[in-house]
Amino acid sequence: MVYSPESDRSTNEGDETRAREFVPESDAALVSVLDEMNTPVTVDEVADELVEPARPTIETWAAVHERLHQDRLPVLDAADTIEFDETQGLIERSTGRTNEDRLISPSVLVALSLGLLCIVIALVLVTILIS
Repeated sequence: MVYSPESDRSTNEGDETRAREFVPESDAALVSVLDEMNTPVTVDEVADELVEPARPTIETWAAVHERLHQDRLPVLDAADTIEFDETQGLIERSTGRTNEDRLISPSVLVALSLGLLCIVIALVLVTILIS
């Protein structure tokens, strides 16, 4: 068997392309996967969860693992969305809620409150004018 760097490189590129199929593109989608898991979890467990239905090659699984460990999880950790221990490969979901996690943003809540207040004032004025 003869080692050919070109063929090894194309295999790595193919695995990297396949890894993109399994790792969610948006941070919100990746956080959603983490929310469904009982944290703390390892990067291995997250990679297993992401590739589970497809059963890809070990090289593709390793590419998914590497993409998570080196790219995606450190970004989420820097944004304080998760707590990621790179040395142990442990991921824990941060307990604090961010603005993205809230059901209604504060500005929408203010707008709804002002609208409701206007309706109440209008009803009071109508009842005063009628009587």
